[in-house]
Amino acid sequence: MDDAPWEVLETRVLAENPVRIVHERLRTRTGDVLDYYYQPRRTRVVFALPVTDRGTAVLIRQYRHPTRRHLIEVPAGKVDPGESLEEAVRRELSEEVGAEVDELVHFPAFYPQPSFNAAVFHPFLALGTRRVSEPRLEAGELIEALELPLSEVYAWLDAGRIEDASTALTLFYARPWLQVRGLLKSRP
Repeated sequence: MDDAPWEVLETRVLAENPVRIVHERLRTRTGDVLDYYYQPRRTRVVFALPVTDRGTAVLIRQYRHPTRRHLIEVPAGKVDPGESLEEAVRRELSEEVGAEVDELVHFPAFYPQPSFNAAVFHPFLALGTRRVSEPRLEAGELIEALELPLSEVYAWLDAGRIEDASTALTLFYARPWLQVRGLLKSRP
């Protein structure tokens, strides 16, 4: 349902690839006119914390050009047309870290940047992860897989070393599940 209180006066497409960016001239409910730039598509994106039976997490160190840095993240990617969320998670884990998983736990979805885009992010916990092949990276991906003890990953999270918000939220959602299953000790 569209309950937008602003009137769209003009829309221009500024870019189509790799993402669609539009500029809209809007009249607000107060009569003010403003310029708004955003990504209008409601893209679905999956994120997964892959955890092995040994109590390790398979994270990635990925170069993110807007930050000009490498960030520690969980594997993630867009859901392809006609693909279920679970199929997308399994495909992304295979592509980015060469892994298969036994069980997926889906956490609540969220909008990461509703002021700039309509993407919906779906975080998962991927239990019983095992690396079975080499990753198959896309041309623009610069990714290194890291297998770390869960205790170290959560120490990094608690110390602020996990700077990617979607990864941090996925880790926060997963923490109680991992504690209940005995894969992560409770914090003192």
